[in-house]
Amino acid sequence: MGARLAANPTTIKAAAYNQARSILAKAGSDSAAKSHPVHGTGDVPVRYGTSLLAGSRDEFRSKDRNVPDKKSGMSPAHYQAIHDAARTMGIDRW
Repeated sequence: MGARLAANPTTIKAAAYNQARSILAKAGSDSAAKSHPVHGTGDVPVRYGTSLLAGSRDEFRSKDRNVPDKKSGMSPAHYQAIHDAARTMGIDRW
């Protein structure tokens, strides 16, 4: 039997979401840059984070379609940014 992936948490810290949003915006995600930072609460539903990751992933794949050296359909820098953001929020699947 293969190894099982850990389940995503049910909530993530607002600070972790905001840090992940910043990572993705700095990497060039327009959707992350346009999203609003979370404030006034300690935790947010994990779907906030998975939606942020999925939107940035799709955007990066579209932007990188003509890049010759890709990882998972993205430039290596965009791939790394997505995974750094996911790790920051403790999200394994999106």
